[in-house]
Amino acid sequence: MHFDIDADLPVPVAQLWDILFDISRIAGLIPGCENVQEVIPKSQYTALMKQKIGPFKFEVPAQIIVEQMQTLQSVRLRVSGKDKFTATTINVLMDVLLSADQTTTKLQLHADLQIAGRLATLGYPVIKKKSVELFNEFESRLRALLEIH
Repeated sequence: MHFDIDADLPVPVAQLWDILFDISRIAGLIPGCENVQEVIPKSQYTALMKQKIGPFKFEVPAQIIVEQMQTLQSVRLRVSGKDKFTATTINVLMDVLLSADQTTTKLQLHADLQIAGRLATLGYPVIKKKSVELFNEFESRLRALLEIH
């Protein structure tokens, strides 16, 4: 499954970049994301992702690897994990691109999500709907955070 966020945000690129790499703030923007730990600064993280989709509740201990980074411009992340109770595996490849003019920063987020195991038995439409809701909630929370600052 593929997901995109294209948003023009009313902040300087450096401010948005700082939010993306402030693990306590970014974790609060991701629905169901808990216990984020920085293993290697700006390179490797762990987190616990909790979600309920249909009849399934799952907790995925996730490893987040920063594969590529150009400061203030782009970052490529790979997220992977497996829920031990449902045998659901999640793999995400995400590209975040930032570009700026005088007053705004354009955020482009492109994510490819692969889910296997019991959760996948729910079918593409159910998983896609929930995933779209999660990405929309992330964008809403990010916009709300930026309005505060």
